[in-house]
Amino acid sequence: MQPSSIQSEIPSDGLRGLREHWRSDLIAAFSVALVALPLGLGIAMASNVPPMAGVISAVIGGIFATFFRGSYVAINGPAAGLIVVILTAMDSLGEFTHVLGAIVVAGIIQIALGFLKLGSLGKVFPASVIHGMLAAIGVIIFGKQAHVALGQKTDAHSSLDVLFAIVDSVKVLDPLVTLISVTCLLLLLFHKKVKNKLVHFLPAPVWVMLVAIPLAVLLSQYGLDPKHMLTIDGSLQDSIVHPSFQKIGELNFWLAVMSITLVASIETLLASTAIDKLDPYKRQTNLDRDLVGVGLATLVAGCVGGLPIITVIVRSSVNINHGGQTRWANFFHGVIILVFLLFFMNVLSMIPLAALAAILVFTGFKLASPKVFQDAYRKGPEQLFILGGTLFFTLKYGLLEGIFLGVLLT
Repeated sequence: MQPSSIQSEIPSDGLRGLREHWRSDLIAAFSVALVALPLGLGIAMASNVPPMAGVISAVIGGIFATFFRGSYVAINGPAAGLIVVILTAMDSLGEFTHVLGAIVVAGIIQIALGFLKLGSLGKVFPASVIHGMLAAIGVIIFGKQAHVALGQKTDAHSSLDVLFAIVDSVKVLDPLVTLISVTCLLLLLFHKKVKNKLVHFLPAPVWVMLVAIPLAVLLSQYGLDPKHMLTIDGSLQDSIVHPSFQKIGELNFWLAVMSITLVASIETLLASTAIDKLDPYKRQTNLDRDLVGVGLATLVAGCVGGLPIITVIVRSSVNINHGGQTRWANFFHGVIILVFLLFFMNVLSMIPLAALAAILVFTGFKLASPKVFQDAYRKGPEQLFILGGTLFFTLKYGLLEGIFLGVLLT
């Protein structure tokens, strides 16, 4: 096939793309929205912020980032990789409003990075350091959410202590909560292995919700405590919170800003590059514009009580696999979530926390799976050593310190 004929098949962008592909984009957006909704709730709860913060980010990432970013089929929203960053910011700044202030400033810095054409920033950091950082984030998410999946809490503070304390939670696990968690984990594990078109038409997190909600209703008849269900206070309007900049003169505020900017930018650039390879038309993302787009969306999200927004690879792959053709799929997924919040908000209270925890435990495991270490070893024993060192430093000392020491180790 001649290059010109390939070029002619590439979907149009802008309003023409909307006219030509709105049906396929809308269908894909429904699947993406069904995945984004529980993920947004779970990410927010794991970050120790109001559950609606993650959903607000999903809406803004869809409706707002679409028109400024440089990617075509990517999906924007909150990400599990930033859970650790927000958790640390909450611990150091104390209140969510102060964290929102740091999110706004981080968004402004990202916009500046994009205008300065620093989209190649992600290539500055060695690959093994980045994978070590992501593996550490995965371990931290796994450790914290494992307790929730067992129906317990832990008073441990350090990441390593939280991980070791899982043994204690297993000893006193809530059997009903654990039943929901194990059922959801099995769905996530075996979804890809089931050879059935209907099963694969719906993404795994959607099946988790379809099974977990009626299972929780059933188990409530046998003593499932309501405290293990998702709690949403008030309406969507009540969830809107505005940032505070009272701590802008403190070191902790700027450490939070640096962490958010660094991790969000690296994850966005890595995801955008990976999504270009998944795009059947092999369209290339303008990484500088992508930084501007997610920066603007993050700024807006921080102003109304949302989490930082990045380009997310899992939801983007769902979009591609379900036929998303243009950037309008991202826009539609944000609109669909917004419509759901406006008319079906009461359904959220039917979601068991164990289901959200199971999704995040699975996500954390994938970030730090044995395959990650095997891939590093294949590139050379020294790459595995750097990855492992970055992983240990991050768990022991923190995110920024782990990245810095990982670079020194390299």
